[in-house]
Amino acid sequence: MQEPTRPGRRSAHTPAATTHVRDFTANPALLASGGVIAPAAPSVRAWPWQALRKWLLVALIACAYLLPGTLGHDPWKQDETYTFGIVQHMVETGDAIVPVSAGQPFVEKPPLYAWTASALVWLLADVLPAHDAARLASALFAGLALAFTARLARATTGASSWTDARVLGTVALCAGSLIVVKHAHEMITDVALLAGTAIGFCGLFECALPATRSRGSAWLLGIGMGMALLAKGVFIPLVFCITIASACVLLPACRSRAFAKQLGTAALVFLPFATIWPTLLYLRAPDLFHVWFWDNNIGRFLGFSVPVLGAENDDPFYVWHSLLTIGFPAGPLALVALVGGAWRDWRTPRVALPLAFAAVGLLALQVSATARPLYLLPFIVPLAMLGQQAIARLPTRPHAVWDYFSRALFGSIVLLAWLLWAVMTESASRAGLLWLDRWLPVDWILPIHPTLVAAALALTGGWIWLLPRLKQAGAWRGALSWAAGALVGWGLIGTLLLPWLDEAKSYRSVFDSLSAKLAPAWRTDDCMASLHLGESEAPMLRYFTGILHQPVAQSTAHNCRWLIVQDSHSHARTPGDEWTLFWSGARHGDRNERLRVFRLETTPPR
Repeated sequence: MQEPTRPGRRSAHTPAATTHVRDFTANPALLASGGVIAPAAPSVRAWPWQALRKWLLVALIACAYLLPGTLGHDPWKQDETYTFGIVQHMVETGDAIVPVSAGQPFVEKPPLYAWTASALVWLLADVLPAHDAARLASALFAGLALAFTARLARATTGASSWTDARVLGTVALCAGSLIVVKHAHEMITDVALLAGTAIGFCGLFECALPATRSRGSAWLLGIGMGMALLAKGVFIPLVFCITIASACVLLPACRSRAFAKQLGTAALVFLPFATIWPTLLYLRAPDLFHVWFWDNNIGRFLGFSVPVLGAENDDPFYVWHSLLTIGFPAGPLALVALVGGAWRDWRTPRVALPLAFAAVGLLALQVSATARPLYLLPFIVPLAMLGQQAIARLPTRPHAVWDYFSRALFGSIVLLAWLLWAVMTESASRAGLLWLDRWLPVDWILPIHPTLVAAALALTGGWIWLLPRLKQAGAWRGALSWAAGALVGWGLIGTLLLPWLDEAKSYRSVFDSLSAKLAPAWRTDDCMASLHLGESEAPMLRYFTGILHQPVAQSTAHNCRWLIVQDSHSHARTPGDEWTLFWSGARHGDRNERLRVFRLETTPPR
């Protein structure tokens, strides 16, 4: 008979910690005594399988989040096309110092993302198309960002397990934010910036906590700041510096000698990131270094380069309405946490650091002369860190309402996606879809790809399987339900409807049509001049046709026998009577932008 369980003593049927089991099984006398130890043996065998099953589930969810919309489509306008142009140039030439897109230097952003994407293109050349392999860099950086968000959540909450609801919930707040859902799947350098920010902020938080402070934390801070610099420029590293200065004022632990040593280590780690590539760029092309550092970093903020580079800040409230809309749920929940009383803990790292980082960055964006909602992306991680503190402050009812609202919203999106797929795969009437004609070609028949359909079925089935289990998440049910809905909603768009979106946004059909008509007339010594060809279109001309355009003024266009002109249907640009229209094309359903190719009737000078 088993001995009755007394207070403070674990029952034989209560799973023991692994270390306790090992102690018992290491003692032959206890093994021989029978009874009490017998049930522990299955735990030794079961624990590795349970842990493996848990991590397999995490890996499946990560793939379900990261891969749909990342693989299976061509580069899309506007940021993906020029980014891929840089990647293609690096792969073909091996030049990793000066970013070049379609033959033109493009030093708006440092090359960290392009380096990573080029390496993936080279490694996966026999497995994936170049554009898909390059876009996997986004999945890699987004995965890093979410992994270090989880590590940050553990440090913030003191959770002992990676699967603690507070850890999973914080990751859900970050991954489920609309700005992250959209941009984490794009071939853009901002995803590398998000990863660098997450790594650096995690390192900074650990450095500020004596209990978690280690040399590795300082390395994370330096690496994260370096990645941020080589991803997008000096803005986020400067935000880090101001945040560190604020921490030294607000937090006593950050005024210690140990913290100063951590900062010294972080500075040494950051130094190679800040010196090697900028120095090589300056030695290679001082004028391009000036364009990168002065025009694209300083000039975009102060405004003197905005008329040339674009993205003018003409909305005084764009930061705040972006924070409340595409920043949902991390942004609004961060505000809820502060209003609900978290501000009272402003002398603690879990409030002071994310609040200082987000406040400095958002205020800088507010006064900057350049503005895009995309610029809020690196601030989602600290906002999620603040937002998770709102969950416990809210009563039970809002979490249940958020849960059911998420089910209704994303359930409708799931139903709509399947209905659209069913209609678009048939040649039936599309009268009910004419409202989509502004963005998508409704007269196009969507091909059925068994792999994409199977993935969509798996996503839908997994979401339905998960729904009843979300009620067991307690205060986190709303956040987890929203993240699960965002995953399945985006997943169906990135699987079922992906070919339809690709038809509207890709330039493949446009330049395939040009190649087919141009092939019989093209000579080996021909070249193609260009007028007003955009930074998005030129790399796709190079990728799909192999033609490297030569941007020239109209007066010197006669050096080439061919001329490509980009204009619109309402504002046509004519090159002159000596040019004969050879070809005209546009993306399916695009009623604004148009591309035309002209042929010179006389022989160009050589």
